[in-house]
Amino acid sequence: MHEGTWTLMDCPPNAQAELVRTLGISPLTAAVLVRRGYSDPDVARRFLDGEQPPHDPFLLGDMEAACAQIRAAVEHGRRICVHGDYDVDGIAATTLAVLLLRELGADVAWHLPSRFDEGYGVRSETLARLADEGCGLVLTVDCGITAATEVAEAKERGLDVVVTDHHRPADALPDCPIVATRPSSYPFPELCGTGVVYKLGQALFGVDSDVPRRHLDLVALATIADVVPLIDENRSLAIAGLRALARTAKPGLRALMRNAGVDPATVDAGAVGFRLAPRLNAAGRLGHPREALELLLTEDEAEARRLADSLEELNRERQAIEARILREAVAQVESWPPEARARRAYAVAGADWHEGVIGIVASRLVERFHRPVVLIAGTDGDWKGSGRSIPSFDLHGALGACAGLLGRWGGHRAAAGLSISESNVEAFAAAFAEQAAKVLDEEDLEPVTSIDAVVARGADLSLDLCAELARLAPFGLGNPAPTLLAPGCGLGDLSTVGDGKHLRFRVRRDGRDAGSAIAFGQGSRLEVLRPDALYDVAFRLEENHWNGTVAPQLVVRRVLPTAARYRELREWLAQEWRMPEAARSPDATAIFGELALGDGDRRDLLESARFRALLAAEPLARAA
Repeated sequence: MHEGTWTLMDCPPNAQAELVRTLGISPLTAAVLVRRGYSDPDVARRFLDGEQPPHDPFLLGDMEAACAQIRAAVEHGRRICVHGDYDVDGIAATTLAVLLLRELGADVAWHLPSRFDEGYGVRSETLARLADEGCGLVLTVDCGITAATEVAEAKERGLDVVVTDHHRPADALPDCPIVATRPSSYPFPELCGTGVVYKLGQALFGVDSDVPRRHLDLVALATIADVVPLIDENRSLAIAGLRALARTAKPGLRALMRNAGVDPATVDAGAVGFRLAPRLNAAGRLGHPREALELLLTEDEAEARRLADSLEELNRERQAIEARILREAVAQVESWPPEARARRAYAVAGADWHEGVIGIVASRLVERFHRPVVLIAGTDGDWKGSGRSIPSFDLHGALGACAGLLGRWGGHRAAAGLSISESNVEAFAAAFAEQAAKVLDEEDLEPVTSIDAVVARGADLSLDLCAELARLAPFGLGNPAPTLLAPGCGLGDLSTVGDGKHLRFRVRRDGRDAGSAIAFGQGSRLEVLRPDALYDVAFRLEENHWNGTVAPQLVVRRVLPTAARYRELREWLAQEWRMPEAARSPDATAIFGELALGDGDRRDLLESARFRALLAAEPLARAA
């Protein structure tokens, strides 16, 4: 298990103080905002309020041409088929497009591909069948940007196509109206597929229309589930969409929340990402995504309960399959010889693994080994692979370099899918590792925990701070929950909970209790951590509701031994602080000056770039 290091960006004291003064927030929250680029008070206020104004939908690709073609199809009574994808984003985008087209009075149908029969994307055979069935226009959602050949063949059959997508395009673009984040002059290229359809709805009905707004619950569901950055317009859509989800009138979403144990009044990004999305995804992972789509579309309460129950069973089956594959994949890696274990990217294959869950397991392996992973499942014909990456590695680019060994492949920097013949698996594993070796250093394989703010006193960890930090939500990619650091702490009352899986302890700073902590999945460290040692504790502060009481709790990300060099310097500076100013050493005087330390205004020493520079020869926090 990689423990890694932590890092702390500079936080100009003047910018921090200005946010404290103008926004009435704590210095700690102000430090978080400054480090995340929100040092301007007006920008920070809009971020906290979630008031990003919507961008003009007509800046998004060929929006005007797409709207004209859709309206013409409706006016002439031509059937429109919405072609989606089998994940949450593709299912929600299909649902939203169908509902919007119904509002226009369209004759609308839908098609979702099977992961196992068709795979990802638009296929020529599917478009040919839709043309033969009398469809006049196909509207792709969350797919289609790479389907240049397929669209050309469809046009020869007299079938019109409008593409809406958010994935990375290929060299050749489809010859049809394209509403996509790339290529586009749209000022925010990080919308998910459902977000793109929502902008199409704004263009068709007007930015101020209630028609697309009625379905913001679907937009929030997809935006969070598809792990796009929760900043800019995505942040506004997620905030408004979570409010809509809390009061949704859709029977399917209400039934889904009921089965997942999600209280609509408190639904947040975590509930969407870890409870609702996996149940919707289970349909496409183990069967056909139509059940999930029908759940979102149904207006019948009994049908919603039946479909939600079916997805619940599929999700339980998915969990069992995922756990088995994870065990087998970890055992396979740990059985490799040292030279294979030393590779900077792993490709792991199993002949009897289920292709529907390998993407999830690949993510677990990345967390465990902190390197890019492609997991490959044996299937009839070509085997299927799913990859996940680390921030410093472009997975899509690496697959492109290995394309000669692959069949179909695609995706983006962080995640991708592929097909491969069984005979090429071993050669691909070597080529994939070779690509990683070219661009990744050993340091890239060490997880680095980015610290948002340093806690100067344990008393700062209050319920009021929990509420203030919660204003930065919803949390996700691009806007993670703030990670705080309590440096130089003692750990008391160490114990495990959850059958030994999790670690529980109390954090002590300067001899005082600073709060209760829980470290999920770190129960094995009970015998390693010493009550007489000092540690840097990186954590997220959350409210803990237990037995009728509410208290702040440190949800721990990393516990790293405090470097001896750091302890010595901190003690030295503390001694210098107690001395008369004229008697202080020049180095201490310079550091205190940089910190703008004065009576009643002592900042934590770790806020100083000069102080951290003194530690450059020895990293502040490395695993023992």
